[in-house]
Amino acid sequence: MKNPSRKTVPMKAALIIAAMAVSGAAQAATQQEAEAALKDAKASEAEAAKLTNRWVPTERALKTAQKALDAGKWDEAAAQATEAKALAEVSIQQAKEQMTAWHDAVIH
Repeated sequence: MKNPSRKTVPMKAALIIAAMAVSGAAQAATQQEAEAALKDAKASEAEAAKLTNRWVPTERALKTAQKALDAGKWDEAAAQATEAKALAEVSIQQAKEQMTAWHDAVIH
């Protein structure tokens, strides 16, 4: 039997994580913190890419974070990188879940 709410779980989780990430990044960030956050987000996105589950909003946030970092806007860079990491982590979770979900949908 299919679970209709199963598809909405990753999106709800992404929204919750992104909201937490943005609110947590309200403190002033240093250049080193922004660079570390971006590096961490890129690593998570690379893992999502290995699972062939890259999300456009994640890519957009990474690009915005890099532009902010290049412009010396450490707070914005850190906030965007934190959001990108949160989205990448949820896309990883979704990809792993979908690896077995097909079994439930196809084989009864």
